Amino acid sequence: MDLVICPSSPLLGKKISESLGIKIANVQYKRFPDGELYVRVESNENSHLIIGSLVSAEDVILMDLLFDALKGEVLPIIPYMGYARQDREFLHGEAVSIRAIAKIIEERADIVITVNIHSNKAKESFKKLIDLDAMPLIGEHFREKEIIMVSPDKGSAERVKVAAKVANCDWDWLEKKRIDAQTVEIAPKNIDVEGKNVLIVDDIISTGGTVIEATKRLYELGAKKVESACVHAVLAEFAAVKLFSAGIAEITATDTIEKIFSKISVAEILSQKIREVS
Repeated sequence: MDLVICPSSPLLGKKISESLGIKIANVQYKRFPDGELYVRVESNENSHLIIGSLVSAEDVILMDLLFDALKGEVLPIIPYMGYARQDREFLHGEAVSIRAIAKIIEERADIVITVNIHSNKAKESFKKLIDLDAMPLIGEHFREKEIIMVSPDKGSAERVKVAAKVANCDWDWLEKKRIDAQTVEIAPKNIDVEGKNVLIVDDIISTGGTVIEATKRLYELGAKKVESACVHAVLAEFAAVKLFSAGIAEITATDTIEKIFSKISVAEILSQKIREVS
């Protein structure tokens, strides 16, 4: 079995190769002058692992080209499953993006492995999706530090609860209360953050709008320092700059999307699951 590394996950792919003790296949990626992409895999193996996050439309095309190039059994490892936010038809006539992505992948693969896919609804588009949880890794990274973990909303509270249990720290979520027709108050549900170090935890930070709003409010409530942590650091539209401008002291993420903020690796939990299923 050889490992095929997509351009979106080079360092994570290398870590998994070392953990599993398997060879990295030689792959040629090329772009033609008209923008078309080209893939050639130099491998004689009959089974392959493919690792690559779907951060962009180009990543989806490359993944599909790799499926076409490879012979035999294929196990795709997709740490960040892009297009998972469109998990239903919100407006009439919309494409359900994750359903379309699932069809592309499952045409070649019986099992797909990912990390913290955006929703349970997105999981339903796959026949056999193994969705690993990186929240315990975030908890381990912050173990025994004097922080309060906070979810930016109630919807992500269960994720934060998992991380906080491993970190052995208090946790809470921000709740919106309508005061009157013009005023909505945002505050932690149960915990006083005055003079405390607060870590905002979420699965994805995309444009950062939710985290920025939460950060400003936490400082208004007297928080000493506010940091953020997430599994998937999409950080679109100059989000990192906006987060720092809002007062975020530090950004911590996993390497499902490889960024300068990727201080936590999902390589071991992925390698362990690959050993179990391959």
